[in-house]
Amino acid sequence: GPSSPSLLRAIPGIAWIALLLLVIFYVFAVMGTKLFAQSFPEWFGTLGASMYTLFQVMTLESWSMGIARPVIEAYPWAWIYFVSFILVSSFTVLNLFIGIIIESMQSAGWEAEDAKRIEQEQRAHDERLEMLQLIRDLSSKVDRLERRSGKR
Repeated sequence: GPSSPSLLRAIPGIAWIALLLLVIFYVFAVMGTKLFAQSFPEWFGTLGASMYTLFQVMTLESWSMGIARPVIEAYPWAWIYFVSFILVSSFTVLNLFIGIIIESMQSAGWEAEDAKRIEQEQRAHDERLEMLQLIRDLSSKVDRLERRSGKR
């Protein structure tokens, strides 16, 4: 139907958002590794571990009791790190995904409306041409009739 091409049209935008998300993850993972690796090596010991921990935080799966609260006990300012990451990753990125999908669906709808309008205009044009042809035929018949009646 009309939804599959519009979803395909959304793929480049989604790819850019995935790249943006990867950059956000990388930046926050580097920060997390530098800030928390000594106290929490299992969560922030390596860049990979930090990225996985941040993925858990982004999905909001037991991030508060499981990760954020223990880190905040050791580093009282760490809430700034977690809250800013969640605001940037979860809300911004999800809204961008939704926005791109909705925009691509709308543009597909507009294209369908344009096609319908063009088809209607073409039909009206064809009808006008047909009417002109009928008027010409009628006019030539009237001319023939007048010539016949004029000869008599």
